[in-house]
Amino acid sequence: MKKTWWIAWLLATTLLLLSVSSVLAATSNTNMGFKIWPAQTTTEVNKVWTISFNVPLLSTSVNSDTIFVTDSKQTKVATTINLSPDGLSVTVTPSKAYTAGDYNLYITDGLASWASEQLSEMIIVPFTVSVPAKVTEPAKVIVPVPVTYTSSVNLIVTVTDDFKTVYASDISGSLYLEGRNGNRLGPTSKDLITGKYTFNIYADDDYSLNMFGVSNNVMNTQSIKMPTIKVPIIKIPTTGIPVSTKPTVKTMNLVISSKEGVVGQKSGSIGGRIIPDQYGVPVTVSNSTTTWTTSTDLDGNFVFYLPAGSYQLDVECNDPGYKKHRYKLTVTAGQMSSPLEPVNVKEPIGTLGLRLDLPLVDAGSGVLSGIDTTTKQIVGTVNLDAVVEIYDTALAIPKKIITAKPDKDGKFVATLPSTLIGKKLQIKVIDSSENVYILDMTSAVS
Repeated sequence: MKKTWWIAWLLATTLLLLSVSSVLAATSNTNMGFKIWPAQTTTEVNKVWTISFNVPLLSTSVNSDTIFVTDSKQTKVATTINLSPDGLSVTVTPSKAYTAGDYNLYITDGLASWASEQLSEMIIVPFTVSVPAKVTEPAKVIVPVPVTYTSSVNLIVTVTDDFKTVYASDISGSLYLEGRNGNRLGPTSKDLITGKYTFNIYADDDYSLNMFGVSNNVMNTQSIKMPTIKVPIIKIPTTGIPVSTKPTVKTMNLVISSKEGVVGQKSGSIGGRIIPDQYGVPVTVSNSTTTWTTSTDLDGNFVFYLPAGSYQLDVECNDPGYKKHRYKLTVTAGQMSSPLEPVNVKEPIGTLGLRLDLPLVDAGSGVLSGIDTTTKQIVGTVNLDAVVEIYDTALAIPKKIITAKPDKDGKFVATLPSTLIGKKLQIKVIDSSENVYILDMTSAVS
């Protein structure tokens, strides 16, 4: 039996394919060991994928590590994976309704047939969940419409490696523009000799230029913020004579840093590992213009190849009860920067160092007690990288009363309003990695 036995699998679902100009074309990149199928869209927030195979699967190979869904931040979405009794199909059901946005369905090469033959390459199916907005019938008012039409903007992106040579691979299937509402636009033409990719833009938007790829069974993305694109509006003369205009042309460069560039001292890198070893923990690096995202591999490692400069590294956690971690790092060409110690992704958030002076008490389970009409201040200590925000949550929309920062010893003082009757206070502690600890009163002051 050939090892490509299941390339003939079909997605047993009825979805409307997006037009060629608005999705990424299916890409097969055998050098990277994955295949990207045409993007699809659905309005079903509880969409169930059914994947059919032409030979039975080995049941022990079918699990949430070999077939899974990720969201636009590369975080796994909770799903239930079920293999049919005959082993010829798998259903992927979301544990809760999808929200509107972009997702990826992964069918990895960890799957095996009853003959113990494995899939020769990973398959990725991008899909978008689009929740239709309610349409209200507008009032029928006849308004004179100016006789105008919109022109277009041609964005030409030149892609090079960190040695300033034309990037060797065709990345048209993994290079796209994305608008602020998640609309995607692929290149309409490419010139692999010059490394130029052309996008035809017909609508104003705040676009970002994005590129994604897969290595070590991990998806990596690079996203560059762009200035707002304004498409010119052309007025048609009252004579009705057609107007001939050329599209506005804009250009930008995309430099792809690499391991070879680090060796050649053209780029640097940021790398590290997490403890305990865990696959798929989201990791982000960013500066003022660009964001790179990846996730940890099977050994809990991660790496980015980047131009020299200053960056922020964020390591997320797959459990809201554990701390997120943030670092400020400087990248030097030819070198790797990394946190000094492995990042502990199982470190509980805890209280972020919050200790209240009596008579105020942290009563546990998020309960704040000890406040009455005579309370004038909230005094205590927190971690040095944290701030304390006091809110009144008795209102329909909670209102911030005051923000207090700790001194060099971690002590803070928050002065309260002259009257507290009817107010229900909340203490929110936020540290520099955006971890949050909250205490709430059980009832308003009376």
